[in-house]
Amino acid sequence: MSISSKTLSGLAALTLSTGALAQNPFENAKQFSATIVMSGAPAQTRGAQGSMKIYKSGDKMRTDMANGMGYIITELSQRTTYMVMNGMCMQMATQAQSNPFAQASDATIERSPAGTDTVDGHSCKVENLTVTARNGKPTKMKVWEAEDLKGFPVKVETQTDKGPVTIDYKDISFDTPAASLFTHPENCQQMPTMPGGIPH
Repeated sequence: MSISSKTLSGLAALTLSTGALAQNPFENAKQFSATIVMSGAPAQTRGAQGSMKIYKSGDKMRTDMANGMGYIITELSQRTTYMVMNGMCMQMATQAQSNPFAQASDATIERSPAGTDTVDGHSCKVENLTVTARNGKPTKMKVWEAEDLKGFPVKVETQTDKGPVTIDYKDISFDTPAASLFTHPENCQQMPTMPGGIPH
């Protein structure tokens, strides 16, 4: 299957925009696994529609892409992302403005309450967040925090340049994922960048 690197970089940004923000409900989720269902902004999420598995352990995160296309590993402390597809591995710098995990240590975060709701049987507190990385643009999102899951975000709506994206988290487990899930091939190639540092 041939997929352009522009599509891959958009997929990486979106699948990684699901993570932890400093002083927010994601901060307590040091380790977990879940199934995520992404919808919205079809032009940018092409290849990311449908169910995907996500794992986090400490400063490492893995997303298995839909339809067995491959997987993405992000080393959060290093702000480095590895995309493994069709026997190839591409390395790129994690885009901080699109990845709340990567910007957690130096982001400015504004929070405001947005009421309560129920998602998949979970009673949730809802908040609006605006996250601004030190050298990035603001990212707006709405988060549904499940009271029975220690505030875990069972639903996240993020505003992107292509429109809103909704991510639902299901089958959540706080068991420690296997370390082997976070390995990648050693022969990863650096993904070329366009001016401004955006992979193409």
